[in-house]
Amino acid sequence: MSYLSELLGEAYKEGMTADEISEALETKKVGNNESEITRLKNALNKANSEAAEYKKQIRQNQSEEDRKAAEQKEEYEKIMKENADLKRSMNISAQKAKLIGLGYEEKLAEETATAMIDGDVEKIVSNQGIFLEAVKKNQKVTDMKNTPRPAAGGSDGDNGGAMNYDDLISKAQAEGNWANAAYYQRLKAMNEAESQP
Repeated sequence: MSYLSELLGEAYKEGMTADEISEALETKKVGNNESEITRLKNALNKANSEAAEYKKQIRQNQSEEDRKAAEQKEEYEKIMKENADLKRSMNISAQKAKLIGLGYEEKLAEETATAMIDGDVEKIVSNQGIFLEAVKKNQKVTDMKNTPRPAAGGSDGDNGGAMNYDDLISKAQAEGNWANAAYYQRLKAMNEAESQP
């Protein structure tokens, strides 16, 4: 049996609060043990204040832990966003390099690569059309540059040594070289225009 239960006797109950203990001591009127009562009251008050301080510290620690957890979550989300942005940028760069390798101009390659990563099919198709038109124009220019000029004069006795454009046009068409055929037609038209008075 504890000292408190011996002191209070029948007034003692398990789990008494400080106020209940003080009241029980008052009713007991223990005169000779006044110093003991004061000591017990002081010990009880000290225990209660320590308990209150521990509760306060627990609350502070919990809010500190909550703050730290929120900061960690925010940092994690920031890192994840930066990681996603970096992956997106790398994927766009990789697609852009492939498109430039196919002959896309840099700006068009950038737009198309971004559309590929974003899943914008309409933009991809539109840019593909632009690219194909550019390829056709470049091919015409290349064909014109690579088309040999016919030699001056000719071996045809009918026209006095002049070029026979009709034969050149027919030959180019038979070979499927439509660029040369068009070129010879223009030359023929220019030659006829020059010979007109």
